[in-house]
Amino acid sequence: MVVDAFEEEFAKALRNSAELAPDPPGEMLARVAEARGQARRGRRRAASVAGAGVLGVALLASAGHLGLPFPGGDGDKVKPGGPRGRITGTYMSQTLRALLPAGGISDEQGYGIGQMAMPDMGPTAWLQFDDGQGSVQVNLSTDRVDLPIGADTRGTRCEDPYDTPIESCDRTVRPDGSIVVVTKQLPRPPADERIWIAVYTGTDGRQVRLSERDYQQNGTSSGRTQMPLTPEQLTSVITSSTWDPLFEDFRRGATGRPAAPEPVGAAPKDLLATLRQLLPNGVTPGEPGPQDTPDRAHLPVTVADRTGSLVVQIQPKWANTEKKRSSFGTESGQQDLVRAADGTVSVIRLTGTSKGQPEPVQYWEAEVLRPDGTLVTLAQVNSATWYGAKPGTPVLTIEQLRAIALDPTWVR
Repeated sequence: MVVDAFEEEFAKALRNSAELAPDPPGEMLARVAEARGQARRGRRRAASVAGAGVLGVALLASAGHLGLPFPGGDGDKVKPGGPRGRITGTYMSQTLRALLPAGGISDEQGYGIGQMAMPDMGPTAWLQFDDGQGSVQVNLSTDRVDLPIGADTRGTRCEDPYDTPIESCDRTVRPDGSIVVVTKQLPRPPADERIWIAVYTGTDGRQVRLSERDYQQNGTSSGRTQMPLTPEQLTSVITSSTWDPLFEDFRRGATGRPAAPEPVGAAPKDLLATLRQLLPNGVTPGEPGPQDTPDRAHLPVTVADRTGSLVVQIQPKWANTEKKRSSFGTESGQQDLVRAADGTVSVIRLTGTSKGQPEPVQYWEAEVLRPDGTLVTLAQVNSATWYGAKPGTPVLTIEQLRAIALDPTWVR
């Protein structure tokens, strides 16, 4: 919900772009894309990750715009006008290396404060780590999140297995209130790479993320089921006090939350109850399984011999600026824009594995922007999971999809 999503084919595509060597790892690119996507719309998380590899080279071409390291490979170059200090690319690389267990290290790179084109992006480092059974790509990134941290803070919850294939996820609230989440992701077809991710979020707003993915320098994976760094070792790295100097210097990006508590979003169980009531005749709902993301819910459905799943997401006050309101319906893949007399605007989005590959269609979405700025999105895939989306005839027609999304019941 990147985010976050994050990996997949980026590294493979980026390593084929020799003129921009050394290539930033796929995870960092995906984190930037996720951050921008969340700011614009917290939608289509799994689909964005699935399409990441296709867009990797194009993203690199606009590195400065996306907030990536400046190409050329000098991790100690500072962006013009950026701060010069102790947290350099060398510092990041050496610190990460020092915190890892014994093993072979190669292809390492780091970027410090002021060395990223996006000012609010924290220092990062990555390398190949070999424990003697095949190297893996190790990526470390840092960030600052709004305070106080809570249930809606990005990176503090286990991912929904509907969006990402997960072997296990352990969430620990430490005695001081900080949170550690360790996730073991299964390979996402057609990729065959496992990814283990650990995220530490401190009560001071610091966030450290460390991942290891079964990706070797020749572009292949070893197929290993156990990664070289154990969950305990991953946790030890991200919670180390060695990162204190970094967060003493890196303070941009944390804006703080207003003192008044933010309203709690609609519970998934309530959204599911509404969705069941709005299903057309002949469409049978299935068992949705556990889910706990506010203002979002997913439901398996069947009609005749076709099965799939629906995802509804409500974003109150999404159109909080005139720019957002005027740009609604202009994004790639959107069509059939309809304006109602009361000011409600609806569009249909049909896409494939990414915006750059619209065919064959694998994702059908109806988006409705209400007069009060609420954005209602109803999407469907021909699969029990979002990441398993495939082409075919969807359960609902486009007209049925739009009608459900337009229902006024969604607006609280």
